[in-house]
Amino acid sequence: AVPSGTSGSAIANYACKFVGRPYVWGGTSLTNGADCSGFTMSVYAQFGYSLPHSSAAQSGYGRSVSMSNLQPGDLLFYKNGGRIGHVAIYIGGGRIVHASNERDGIKISSYNYRQPACARRIVG
Repeated sequence: AVPSGTSGSAIANYACKFVGRPYVWGGTSLTNGADCSGFTMSVYAQFGYSLPHSSAAQSGYGRSVSMSNLQPGDLLFYKNGGRIGHVAIYIGGGRIVHASNERDGIKISSYNYRQPACARRIVG
């Protein structure tokens, strides 16, 4: 069961606590390292939401949101070679937090550092 009263802002704020942690391919640990979908999966799990460990699969969860209606906590998806290959958490102010790559780890970026393919709202 999904806990009521969870806000997207609470999820976004929690996710930001892990900026600077390492990117680990296949990882799901918020402290020891995660990949992009492992990061979003583990952040959402703290709030009682069960997401799969795949950015493409996560893009089928929740409901679609337009880029003009983004709220903190929304998931943003990016394509690699024509299919969904990256996911990030929108934190407001045109920014995202994501497990970026092995060089940069978990970091904050502009949401349009690449063209987002779609956005999904898991909360509410």
